[in-house]
Amino acid sequence: MAQGQYAQALQKLDQHLAKNPQDAEARFARGIALTKLNRTADAMKVFTDLTRDYPQLPEPYNNLAVLYAQQGDYEKARDALEAALATHPSYATAHENLGDIYAALANASYNRALKLDPSNTSVRTKLGLISQIENPGSAAQAPVKAVVAAPAPAPSAAASNNAVIPAATPPAAPATKATVAASSASVDADTASAVAGLLGSWTQAWSSKNAADYLALYADDFAPEGGQLRAAWAEQRRERILKPSRIQVSIKNPKTVRISDDRVRVNFMQRYVSDNYSDSVNKTLELKQVNGVWKITREYSR
Repeated sequence: MAQGQYAQALQKLDQHLAKNPQDAEARFARGIALTKLNRTADAMKVFTDLTRDYPQLPEPYNNLAVLYAQQGDYEKARDALEAALATHPSYATAHENLGDIYAALANASYNRALKLDPSNTSVRTKLGLISQIENPGSAAQAPVKAVVAAPAPAPSAAASNNAVIPAATPPAAPATKATVAASSASVDADTASAVAGLLGSWTQAWSSKNAADYLALYADDFAPEGGQLRAAWAEQRRERILKPSRIQVSIKNPKTVRISDDRVRVNFMQRYVSDNYSDSVNKTLELKQVNGVWKITREYSR
């Protein structure tokens, strides 16, 4: 890879992973090689699988984000970077990339506003301010400038490189209580208690196969991922809840942050077990208050 021989590197990595399928460092390097070979879909699958198997590592989220940004999907890029920061709030590379993503989102929104109202001088001023930011949207324009030739001694970003390789060390320990408290400082005790209650009702309704109570926890304007219509999503969820003879859903390490006055985001590990299927995923729910009650408005796994 240091010599730019990515096809040969990929072949070596595949040989190694055939015997060591859980080597996170080699899997990550494979994602880098696929990225350099312009096999974006394959690279995204590698990084997505790593976020599932090693949710405590922020680097796969970061590299998944820059690939989303490369495709112009800034919202998914934002979600992936925020997932990285939920695991490691001090991860500087993700903070920098997230700033670039927000700049790109702002630039796109201001341009749309200007097309709708060309006489709006306020929007023109804001566009000018965005343009003064150094390299606005750089995470999208050039997400992976270089590849680290060998693993760094600790998870960090190489110079001029937003795609980093995790160290060859055991997965990082879960965040300490102090770290969790710092990342959730903006959520008051009443909100934290209300969110915990919603999560309890959500897992209970799902585990008891009560589709009506489960769906009642979602807001009327809930937007399913992938552009699916809400009615079609609700019917599909109802079928998947009622079909298995047994379901057990549990969550671990929920972390809640406020994203606006009436909205919060909660990230957690979800364990699902039924009579014929089981998995563990990093799940995120976005909630908003509707008539004083918290409801789910977005749901996605990374």
